[in-house]
Amino acid sequence: MLDSSLRFAPPPRPVPFSLSILTSLNGFAQTGFAVLAFSSIFFWVFAANADFSSLTFKAAHGRVSGTVTRIVDTDARQNRSTIHANHYQYSVAGKTFEGVSYSNGDEIRQGDRVLVEYFEDAPQTSRIAGQRRKLFGAGAALVVIFPLIGLAFVGGGVRKGNRRARLLRDGVCTTGVLKNKRPTNTTVNNRRVYDLDFEFTARDGRRCTATARTSMVERLTDEREEPLLYDPENPDDAVMLDEAPSRPRFDESGALVARPVAALLAMILPALVIAVNTLVLLVKLG
Repeated sequence: MLDSSLRFAPPPRPVPFSLSILTSLNGFAQTGFAVLAFSSIFFWVFAANADFSSLTFKAAHGRVSGTVTRIVDTDARQNRSTIHANHYQYSVAGKTFEGVSYSNGDEIRQGDRVLVEYFEDAPQTSRIAGQRRKLFGAGAALVVIFPLIGLAFVGGGVRKGNRRARLLRDGVCTTGVLKNKRPTNTTVNNRRVYDLDFEFTARDGRRCTATARTSMVERLTDEREEPLLYDPENPDDAVMLDEAPSRPRFDESGALVARPVAALLAMILPALVIAVNTLVLLVKLG
């Protein structure tokens, strides 16, 4: 229930920065950052170490004989086999270079002569023919799908939050009557998520519908008419004020109240995810 809705100041109304942050970093976006936090581990371990040299070395390159200087067992495994780091040395135009390639199995030994492939315009970039320049094969990059899912959640949540913030600033306030309640196939904390359709009359006399999706149905069914905001230029663009946990609060004049503490709490997870991934990227770049 939103007792202050009828005293909502007329548009355009100032939206406190903390409320804009809280609205953008909503539950949907927070879920995305949680997925990112978990999947980033697999991204940096696997996808960042996926090798695509089988594609890049199809281009014109030089070949020269090299010598395996040492073989080191890594802590990584692929197809139940330990991945070996095969260090080697080779010479191009009288200059000596060193490299490392990765393989599964024991097909080469220290001291063996091997065929080294290198880029003619960058001879320090090389690999042992048929081996990898990174720990894992290209298939390891498939784990990138999970961070992408997280980013999709973040993007969708932020877009939805920005739309809500825009309507908080410019939207016209009215009330709607519940006309339809449809269960979805989604549950949140063992609670069924429902689509709720509210009918309202825009100021031009048109009958329009605002749809809310929530598992907290009681927030939107505790009054006969529920407050909402809609775009006067496009009344189909509407949001229910009681739909989100970041429901706005108002002072006695109907102005929106800032929520700095709640905004800071909402920023903790996104800030940690961004900071940790940025730090790992800087370490990788080195």
